[in-house]
Amino acid sequence: MTFNSNDNESNKSFWNPFLPTKRDIERTDELANKNPVIAGSLSFFFLPAAMIYLNRGVNNLKILGYVFVIAFTMGMVFHEKSDKEIEAMGNVVGLVGNVAVVAENTRAISLARKRQ
Repeated sequence: MTFNSNDNESNKSFWNPFLPTKRDIERTDELANKNPVIAGSLSFFFLPAAMIYLNRGVNNLKILGYVFVIAFTMGMVFHEKSDKEIEAMGNVVGLVGNVAVVAENTRAISLARKRQ
């Protein structure tokens, strides 16, 4: 069995939500015309509106999936802790996920502007 680095890199890029997708690259001009402040605000307060505004959602859904997996895993590992401690940990995971979504959406716009 041979090791093909191109297959490995494409597999890594599939799971990385911070790399632009093929569709993002094709839509560079459309993404570059979006306002990053509006995209970031919508992402922070109401993610579906940001997904509609930017007309993209794959990377946002990847981050959301990671947040659910991490929260579920933490709930299973720390099931003996009190409800307040588990809720606090869940809030931290949710906040980190929310910041990651905002950063990813604003980064998509700035990368599109650099590609122009």
